[in-house]
Amino acid sequence: MKGFFIFLLNLSLVFSDQGDVPMKSLRCHNDYNSLVTCTWKEHSEAHALLGLTLYQRDDIENEKMHCKKKLKEDFHDAADPYNHWICWKTVNYFGIGVYDYYSFKPKQIPEAQLKVHLFQNGKK
Repeated sequence: MKGFFIFLLNLSLVFSDQGDVPMKSLRCHNDYNSLVTCTWKEHSEAHALLGLTLYQRDDIENEKMHCKKKLKEDFHDAADPYNHWICWKTVNYFGIGVYDYYSFKPKQIPEAQLKVHLFQNGKK
């Protein structure tokens, strides 16, 4: 039982720290030709539990972007607790009045189970 509560505490700490870090760190640009590139980061502990995926939606469709984790050697701070990602998508057109929307979806939903015996009252 104690282990379960420690797990829940760690889970809440990770997600409170994670907060909206991916969305706040998201930076996207295009080459005005055929490529959209985005960078973002997520806490490494949150990635182990959820593993976010970046999606780009325009006025027509919602598509998963191809992403690759940047290597730690690319950064000056080795103690950085975040995974840094670079994502890209080839597009067929850019247009005035076409808006792009970005969202994150978890690859897995965290699940916790607790086994409780209903007829135990805790007294001895």
